[in-house]
Amino acid sequence: MILKKPYAFLIKNFRLIHLVLTVFIGYLIFKTYNLYSFFNRYVENVYATLSDAIPSNYITIFMFLISIIITAFSLAMFMLMKKKDKPKNLYTGLSAYYILYFIGMILYFVLFKSMETQQLTVRNAMVIRDLTFLIMLPQVVLLILSAIRAFGFDIRKFNFSKDLKELDIHEEDNEEFEFVLGVDSYKYFRYLRRRVREFKYYILENKFMFTVLMSLTCAVLLILTILNFTVYNRVYGKNQKVSANNMDIKVIDSFLTNMDYKGNEVSEGKYFLIVNINFTNESGQSTVLELQNYELLTKSGTAYPTPSRSIHFVDFGAGYSKEKIPNGKSANYILVYEIDKKDVEKKYTLRVTDSIEYKAGTMNSKYKKIALKPSIYDKIEPAKNYKLGETIEMYDTILNNTSLLIDSFEFRNKVTYKYEACIRTNCTDKTDVVTAEVAKAKTLLVLYGNLNIDKTSSFSKNSKTAMSFYDAFVQIKFDNKIAPVTDVTPNSITDRYILSVDENIAKAKSIELQITVRNKSYNLKLK
Repeated sequence: MILKKPYAFLIKNFRLIHLVLTVFIGYLIFKTYNLYSFFNRYVENVYATLSDAIPSNYITIFMFLISIIITAFSLAMFMLMKKKDKPKNLYTGLSAYYILYFIGMILYFVLFKSMETQQLTVRNAMVIRDLTFLIMLPQVVLLILSAIRAFGFDIRKFNFSKDLKELDIHEEDNEEFEFVLGVDSYKYFRYLRRRVREFKYYILENKFMFTVLMSLTCAVLLILTILNFTVYNRVYGKNQKVSANNMDIKVIDSFLTNMDYKGNEVSEGKYFLIVNINFTNESGQSTVLELQNYELLTKSGTAYPTPSRSIHFVDFGAGYSKEKIPNGKSANYILVYEIDKKDVEKKYTLRVTDSIEYKAGTMNSKYKKIALKPSIYDKIEPAKNYKLGETIEMYDTILNNTSLLIDSFEFRNKVTYKYEACIRTNCTDKTDVVTAEVAKAKTLLVLYGNLNIDKTSSFSKNSKTAMSFYDAFVQIKFDNKIAPVTDVTPNSITDRYILSVDENIAKAKSIELQITVRNKSYNLKLK
């Protein structure tokens, strides 16, 4: 391979190269000052805004690339100055400094990542702030020296153009040279093979010691790995008990959706992560949940539960609203997190505050993490069609093994029924009636059949809603119009279901029940 020596290029573009170096150094000074400002705000406010402590806000890929470019140019100029017997201290300083700067930015990046989960003490923040300031000072000196050479004068001689001429270009600076790859490589491979062979003999001669050392090293690494993933940085999963802040919690399930229980979009551009959690109070006294202790980590930052949204997700369970959990007792609630569509992911992390330490005016939080892999409900599947006498099985919905069978139906303005009323041991037969609200243009749709609600489903366990299956999931379609239904079935009736509907439905040519359970839809044709 034929290459040209770079010296002529470096001499011809001497000022331009130093101008580029000056701009790059100025950019890194600006970024370093941003780092200093962040830690200075941290110290002044005696706390950290964790949403601000994002690595990408302060450590960019350009900082690493520019450090590499400055180092490469500095080494090239060092070689030129060495060849021309010129002062090379500036380039020695530049290359050495920005190699260390590159390593330092990696350490800062790791620091910011750790701050996403745990705050710094003010004392440590002060040390890092002062260290950042010290890191910035040499850059100012290097900037001035690079600018002096870029703009063409020496601060002592005020005639740097003369110095540039003294770097005169000789013919040899621009001559071609042959870069040979592979011809003499056998010498290097022979040397390498000999060293490997000698090292192998050395290991065989000291086999016992190497075995002991390797065994100890592997054991230490294994122990550290186990401790890191099972104790210090353990991430819990679904149905695993987590003890945090005197509360035993267990994530039963998690769901991600943009629809309410009827399949309607709740809010444009918004999704909701619903986490069904079993809470067991181990504090020794009745307590309420501190919802700010249950943080959801997303791509955009941290989200907190929004209890007011729970009404849209009654099929997932009961929303929490400051109920007391007695000591030693358990309760199931759903926590609802509202997130932007851009933050939709397949996996999330729920971070639960375990304890808070206060030291010298600082607050340090310790957390337990739970990995979430939610079931996604954001599309309604095409409806399945059924006729009278066919069983609608909903085993693939949030209602688990719920099923519905309707054999026949009729419209009536009044339904008379009998039931047994008991006071202690004295029972008597009673007769009562359900009437349609004629004044509101209503009639009664009586369905004969059987509805089997799975008692293990979250909807069935939700004691905070009085809605029946029909109120929550059923609408009626007639002559291409859709209307709601209201379940008015008395508790004592078990062989039929009475729904209050628009009186015009009784005269319709076509009637069907539309059943939408979250993302599943079923059509039952009545007429």
